[in-house]
Amino acid sequence: AVVSTQSTGVKAAKTEQLKDEKITDQAKIIELQNQVIEKKDEELNVVKNSVSSELKSYSSVLRESCSAALEHRKIASAVRKVTQGQGDDRSKNVIVFGVPEEQEENVDSKVKLLLDKLKEKPRIADCCRIGQSKPGVTRPIRFKVTSSDTVYQILRKAKLLKDAEGYERVFISPDRTVEERISRQKLVNELKVMRSANPNKHFIIRKGEVVCLSERSGCVENV
Repeated sequence: AVVSTQSTGVKAAKTEQLKDEKITDQAKIIELQNQVIEKKDEELNVVKNSVSSELKSYSSVLRESCSAALEHRKIASAVRKVTQGQGDDRSKNVIVFGVPEEQEENVDSKVKLLLDKLKEKPRIADCCRIGQSKPGVTRPIRFKVTSSDTVYQILRKAKLLKDAEGYERVFISPDRTVEERISRQKLVNELKVMRSANPNKHFIIRKGEVVCLSERSGCVENV
């Protein structure tokens, strides 16, 4: 009976020891897990801070770039408005080249005389010479009419001036921007080349390109 009691006591002690060891092991495991979690948190924070820093840096560069680009566009737009009159409606403007310039002249009267040659009597406004006055240079005249349709009608009849006495060297054009004038000049140069190379064909500028017309039908031919 004594041996049996001792054996039971030893078993109970071992059982308690095993329980204690298991509890200790579990505690160590939990501690290790907590350490791993803390390490992961630290790594995540480092990555988060790094990403946040990079995003702030990129955002700052992007803002500066956009700001610079917008500022450049604003400046360019302002310059165009001042130098080219972009703020005005050009579609109602007419430009006249080659009208002799005199001191103390009446520009309105000169424009009305010119329009009489075209059998046109529109209501005109804002007649003036444009550009800086220079010795020996005849500045063009710009005037405004009531509609773009009136501009078209005047331009359509402008070819009649070549047969009008005193107006043989006077030319009329729409009011174009600098870019449009450059583009137009390129077309005119191309037109001259085509006419010189093909004297038996009839070339004109139509819808932003040089085209060849059939003398009989007036239809566009393949160049």
